[in-house]
Amino acid sequence: VQLDTAVEEILALYQSNEQGIVIDTDIPAGLPLVRARDSEFKEVLINLLENAREAVKPSGGVQIGASFRDGEVCLQVSDDGRGIKPHLLGRIFEPRFSTSSTGTGLGLAIVQRLVRSWGGRVWAESTPGVGTTMSIRFVAWEPAPGMLVSAAGTGRMLPNPQD
Repeated sequence: VQLDTAVEEILALYQSNEQGIVIDTDIPAGLPLVRARDSEFKEVLINLLENAREAVKPSGGVQIGASFRDGEVCLQVSDDGRGIKPHLLGRIFEPRFSTSSTGTGLGLAIVQRLVRSWGGRVWAESTPGVGTTMSIRFVAWEPAPGMLVSAAGTGRMLPNPQD
């Protein structure tokens, strides 16, 4: 997945429906592709944005940033919302656990399951009254030998000339 492109696609749809919530991005150009599935990554991002929206409503800010270091890409979704109490932070990835009265408690459990299936890691840092940052560490994707990679980051195997 090319993170900047996928984030832009989601935000083009998402921001048109938001009023009073400002979403800023800081994703540098030229980040390597990450090991993830495009549709699943978009589901993960939507879940994180929904949680951030719920935390900051009726008005507030959400920041999406990314960086590359030591062969890994880290994506962060931060909000300046109500934050999560320390004694609840360890439970946020449990199925059916929610700090909101409107949620099903499945969003972050799904996020964790998908991120782990890509070989990544997800965690949260939060300060009550200040906000929450959700971080995802991705493994940079290396195409297999013989794989064509398009500008969009999708790949397909070349046919074996000996076949």
